[in-house]
Amino acid sequence: MSVAERLEALNLSDDTNLTFTYEDGCGVHHYTDDFIEEAMRETGIVYTLSEAITTGPLYRHGNEVLQEMRDNGLLDDYPRDGSGFQDYVTEVIANNYWEYDWIPHTTNRYDYKRGHTTFTLEFDVPYAHFKEDPEAALDAFRGWTVSVSTDNGTLVLD
Repeated sequence: MSVAERLEALNLSDDTNLTFTYEDGCGVHHYTDDFIEEAMRETGIVYTLSEAITTGPLYRHGNEVLQEMRDNGLLDDYPRDGSGFQDYVTEVIANNYWEYDWIPHTTNRYDYKRGHTTFTLEFDVPYAHFKEDPEAALDAFRGWTVSVSTDNGTLVLD
């Protein structure tokens, strides 16, 4: 049974939020000034975020990351020819992530130089937006965990 079929079997109301969560991390040498950038490159978290916000329900119905980019003029130079939007957004994220809270991260420091940096992305999507095109939604969130609050607790699907 697919994730979409399992969600449909729950008989969720259209306004029920599905929470999509993605977590990735790697070992770092936190004594260097660029350990966050290195961890971002190693995990590919910037591409993962850009893919999620430029496809599927987060793109069709809007999301706070793209809206913040628009509000701050970060997408003004994109040529409106319809090509390469995801790549352009990936570049914008990579060049501006320090100024915005688009990619939350934590670093567990093992000692004075080694540690592990973890990135966590999380988006809520109303079930109504998900069920419009579940295959596109699941494609946009490939590798993510989906959870939904039910009367019996939080159900986590992967």
